[in-house]
Amino acid sequence: MSLAVTPGWIADALAPSLLAPHRSRFAVAGITVGVSGDTPQAVDLGPQLLPFASENEHSDIDLQVEWSSTIEPARGRELFHSGCLWSVYEFADGFLFDFITERLGPRPYKRLLVDRNFEQARIILNRECLTAADASRALEYPLDELLVTHHLSLGRGVELHGCGLVRENGESFLFVGHSGAGKSTTARMWTEHGPADVLSDDRIIVRRSDLRQTSMSNFAMHGTPWHGEAAFASPSRAPLRRIFLLEHGRENRIERLSPSTAVGELLARSFTPFYQARFVDPVLALLEEIVDALPCYRFQFVPQPSAVETILEFHD
Repeated sequence: MSLAVTPGWIADALAPSLLAPHRSRFAVAGITVGVSGDTPQAVDLGPQLLPFASENEHSDIDLQVEWSSTIEPARGRELFHSGCLWSVYEFADGFLFDFITERLGPRPYKRLLVDRNFEQARIILNRECLTAADASRALEYPLDELLVTHHLSLGRGVELHGCGLVRENGESFLFVGHSGAGKSTTARMWTEHGPADVLSDDRIIVRRSDLRQTSMSNFAMHGTPWHGEAAFASPSRAPLRRIFLLEHGRENRIERLSPSTAVGELLARSFTPFYQARFVDPVLALLEEIVDALPCYRFQFVPQPSAVETILEFHD
């Protein structure tokens, strides 16, 4: 197939997707991704995305899955290398993501081409590396998360390293922390303490909200498919009332953070595409809005039931 660069190449390439015989949709944090392809396997959501399947007829991101006999290595300017599976390059009026694993050879086994606004995209699967049965790997992590995270970062929201949960009475809590800070441990402790709906034990999306509930702000937290060790992943959402930065400690201790400190701490625990200011600046502005509207605390805790009791007894 040809990947010629022409003005409007993404829109032109996507036009045939309207006739694609197979379609599916999934939604994360209210962002709907419409997937089209020539086979059922090409639009297979897989076990991780299936709970997030959507019947919404409107798509925020249109995604077409195709095959190529080969995929040549990218020649554009590399913007970022993840250090393992994927790299991103400048390409025409958009971006090109290549996915390479040593197990499948030196060429990309799949490629994501996406427009500048992350609204129209193509996935190219490499027949040299994959079989027809592998078409279900088109949306396989981390491609799905990269697509949603970049779309969010253009002023639409922010994805955080976080554990979000909602108690039976509707009270919600967001614990944000680096890897190893205790997010999955926190999820387990709360579910053992009593009924609680865990939106995610590793990744939470925060967006401006239309929820009409008695919350302290107009922000909501959303569950995601990308869970941690405890494997909690829910498509639900809840009003955001306050934020706790999670850290291990010798005792349970809560400390109020200034807005400026909170912004820096949250940015460091976000999934922001730091390789371009056009993604960082909107996220930074959103985080400033969030900390102006919500109290943020540092929570040093011990992994015992007393940590749950400390939060439940806490009052701003």
